[in-house]
Amino acid sequence: MREKKSRTEGGMSVKEERDRVKQGKRLNREMAVVSYIFMALFLVMAGFFVYYVAHNSDMVLNNAANKRQDLLAKRVTRGKILSDKGKVLAETKTDKKGRDTRVYPYGELFAHVVGRLSHGKTGIEASESYSMLTSGINPLSGMMNSLQGKKNPGNQVVTTLNVALSQLASDALGEQKGAVVVMEPDTGKILCMVSKPSYNPGALTDAEWSRLTADEGEDSALYNRATQGLYPPGSTFKLYTVLEYMRQSEDTDKFHYTCRGSIGTGLSKIRCYGGEVHGRVNLETAFAKSCNAAFCKIGSGLDVARWRKTCESLYYNKKLPLAKLEQNSSRFNISADSEKGDVMQASIGQGDTLVTPLQNAMLVCAAVNGGTMMVPYVVDRIEDFSGTVLQETKQREAGTPITKEEAKKLKQLMRSVVESGTASQLNSGGRYIAGGKTGSAEFQNGSEDSHAWFVGYAQGGGRKLVVSIVVEAAGTGGRYAVPIAKKIFDAYW
Repeated sequence: MREKKSRTEGGMSVKEERDRVKQGKRLNREMAVVSYIFMALFLVMAGFFVYYVAHNSDMVLNNAANKRQDLLAKRVTRGKILSDKGKVLAETKTDKKGRDTRVYPYGELFAHVVGRLSHGKTGIEASESYSMLTSGINPLSGMMNSLQGKKNPGNQVVTTLNVALSQLASDALGEQKGAVVVMEPDTGKILCMVSKPSYNPGALTDAEWSRLTADEGEDSALYNRATQGLYPPGSTFKLYTVLEYMRQSEDTDKFHYTCRGSIGTGLSKIRCYGGEVHGRVNLETAFAKSCNAAFCKIGSGLDVARWRKTCESLYYNKKLPLAKLEQNSSRFNISADSEKGDVMQASIGQGDTLVTPLQNAMLVCAAVNGGTMMVPYVVDRIEDFSGTVLQETKQREAGTPITKEEAKKLKQLMRSVVESGTASQLNSGGRYIAGGKTGSAEFQNGSEDSHAWFVGYAQGGGRKLVVSIVVEAAGTGGRYAVPIAKKIFDAYW
């Protein structure tokens, strides 16, 4: 007897209906998977957009290619750039014919940090361009100005830069090439950033620009030596060597070395500066007298991989968290594969080790601040034309790269340089207490000249300052860089 196939109400067999249901479920699952994929992609893109706006909005808004700035400039008079005390560092003046001219009252003094508008924006003029072309004026007043064909006043940038300290540092450098950085170690504020040679950003004619870019005298006047100049640190790097020695040695008080004026033989021989023989020294004396032989001995016994890691925690081989200014990364390239002679050279800040003046201040800042390093900054706040604060820079920690005990020991060693070493000029008679490290860094090209360095601190009356000074091809740090630091400290206290 023939079996009858069961049929659904639609005339389909049960098997056909079952297959149809399975196919429908499979299609639903595939559509769900596709939907989830698109949803995930959307969430990723949304997250990236939020991150980009939060972290890179300044870069986009202040980018010279952003045409919105050109549109804003037609409706808004570019705001002022002010010092920490409200003195005008840059402003726009409009003549009777409505033509705008950017004016820099201090000429060359702040050229590198404040920057320029002509021939390509740099410095704060570039990093805060959008802020200064935005007006915080009352919307109704802004509308009235637009109807009358008037421009609205742009917001103004208040910096951390101090005019008196900057002028003093510039005068102290005189005609010498070099850089001076002055910071508050407990806040990160940069009070002074002077680079020489300089130029007048308000007088950049095409002819002057051609002269500066041709740079026939190799002055590199357009270059901010404070953040872009890479120099061998010389004996100022002994701060990093002694820090690593403290970390790897069980008892630094037991260190003793007999200096005979040099270490090594033949082409690898390294001499103490000027051929001086220091005799038997402990760690403090070796640091205070800047004994190269002793520090070559210390450096050659270090675990190089750990040493490099320490240096990188203090911003060697990476950029500083400094968002507003152009900068180059300091370099420490010694590794476990390096020759002993190269390691010894590195231990006294020679060889391939290079540093910017700003970065060279950071370890001193951390030591003076109990081990905590603050993020350096030059823009304090954004105000509208009437002085109402619209945005303020929050002081931030860059990290705690050294312990309180290490900070205390480094300060003691730097203090010994003033009390009995190469920076004795900084004994102030009680107005402030100072410490630091001098350096005489030899050129890499074999020249007999050397860069004069001083990095150090002063504190008194509840205030603290850190300075980093380099004078190119001058000689010893004690003779040429320390006097500049003394003028700064004396003026501040």
